[in-house]
Amino acid sequence: MEAVTSVLRRVRVVVGSIGDDIHVVGITLLGHALRNAGADVIQLGIQTSPEEFVAAAVTEDADAVFVSSSNGHAGIFCPELVAGLREAGADPILYVGGNLSVSAATPWDEVRERFARMGFDRVYPPRTLPDQAVRDLADDLRARGSQNA
Repeated sequence: MEAVTSVLRRVRVVVGSIGDDIHVVGITLLGHALRNAGADVIQLGIQTSPEEFVAAAVTEDADAVFVSSSNGHAGIFCPELVAGLREAGADPILYVGGNLSVSAATPWDEVRERFARMGFDRVYPPRTLPDQAVRDLADDLRARGSQNA
């Protein structure tokens, strides 16, 4: 974990639940895990609009943005988020996770591919542990050649 902590020191990360989602447990646990690993976490909370994500990512010069959705509505709001980041010239590493489809019958590969096509670097299924996201962020920062890596 020490190697992860050295990579995440001073890394700025925006986390929140997008759109009309009121589920806070996942992003709260993720925020704690990221802070414990050394990241500077900007916690947006629940019912965060795509515009609020973009504004926070730009204002805070975020290295990464983590989007959570538990109600399956992320597909409605995330295209606007990604477009807003591109329009603003921001290029944080993008993560999305949770219940990303309204129907549990939708095959996970289809869900993952849909969000990858939108521009998300990593797409997590329900019940992914926060430690996995922390390790992935450290790996992705190393791959991008972060100054902390």
